[in-house]
Amino acid sequence: MTTSICRSYGIQRQRGLSLIELMVALVIGLIFAIAVLLVQSSLTKQNVQMSDVMQRDTQTRAALDLISRDLSNAGYMLDGVQPPCAARLAFDSAVQSTPFFQYPVSAVKQASSTALPTATTPAPTPGPTYVPPGGGETEMISITGANSARITPTGGNPTTFVVQNTVATSQTANAVQDSTLPLNSVSGIAVGDTAQLRMPLNQNIVCFRVPVAAVDTTTTPPSITSMNSLFPSNAYSGFNNSLQSANLFPTGVTQLQNANLAQARFADGGPAATSPLKTVVYYVANAANAASGGTIPMLMRATLNASNDQMIGTPLPLAAGVVSLQVRFGVDETNSGQVTNYLRWSNVVTGHYTNAVRSVLFAVVSRTLHADPSNPQVTSVAVPSPMTGAGNDMFVAYTPTAAEQRNRFSVIESEFALRNTLWPH
Repeated sequence: MTTSICRSYGIQRQRGLSLIELMVALVIGLIFAIAVLLVQSSLTKQNVQMSDVMQRDTQTRAALDLISRDLSNAGYMLDGVQPPCAARLAFDSAVQSTPFFQYPVSAVKQASSTALPTATTPAPTPGPTYVPPGGGETEMISITGANSARITPTGGNPTTFVVQNTVATSQTANAVQDSTLPLNSVSGIAVGDTAQLRMPLNQNIVCFRVPVAAVDTTTTPPSITSMNSLFPSNAYSGFNNSLQSANLFPTGVTQLQNANLAQARFADGGPAATSPLKTVVYYVANAANAASGGTIPMLMRATLNASNDQMIGTPLPLAAGVVSLQVRFGVDETNSGQVTNYLRWSNVVTGHYTNAVRSVLFAVVSRTLHADPSNPQVTSVAVPSPMTGAGNDMFVAYTPTAAEQRNRFSVIESEFALRNTLWPH
């Protein structure tokens, strides 16, 4: 008999996560992921903000270094190898309708109508159309000097010629009105050259920027004339008002005479297009912002030929976010050997302190390009002044617009002692 043995095996039942447990796990994981994302987003945002702040600060400091470098060149070879001029007068009908003084450094309050001191349009980069929309001020600063000590006339001839006495007698009775200057020689002088006429006046040397419009060798002595867009239509008499305002006439004298031109020194500087004299202009402009489709304030640097006021290249952007550029001039009115007051350039000129300027003090206010609601609200940005007593022109605080009040602002100041203090009257 065969016996069958049947064995029965029990199958253990497998048990997993319930639906509720799975949902709880998913929620916990989702909360953790969101927390990680929020922390990462916050850190990224902080990094962007810090990067924005650091970039604005770095660009501004680099711009101040560049301004300081240009200031070290202010006035260099502006008078060639001659004794410094008490005043330098120039004219350009494409720039302005009245003569102007050329200074190693000068500044003008920037307004919406302020134009660069140039006869050419600074396209395609923006012009100086920026004014602080909330409140405050910004200035346009011009620095003039030579980038080379080589100021050589056409053909390498000696630079100095003498205006002959005939200017006051028979050859031309109206040299002051028609700009005709009889010279002891015109050898090497060519049409298109730029020159400087150095005239003794009221115990000062007054200098005029003289374009060579024509050279006449058929007369004895030969002569040059300067009647073009870089010279007033009434010739040297067109400078009378400027000379009066600068107290450069002796008491009782109100206008130039032909006798003033006789024996003056005429220094030929060669072709205007290749002149080493340059004017660097710093200003704030509204620059296009591709990211936002709007504009942002930008510190710009333009270079001009100081002999004909033509733009050299195009203006260069230096620092984004600059909303105010201000400058004060440290003057020593009492010749004490130290700065006694800080003045705006307009007050330096009206006070006749241009020969007492010892330093240039800059203040730059910049902001980040991005606002953050978590930033403290800023309604005014103070710009500290070194002297606050009577007689000083203090810096002007910047007032942000409503859209700027959650930006971060920084103020950087730098003072530069002038090295080439060859200042005009």
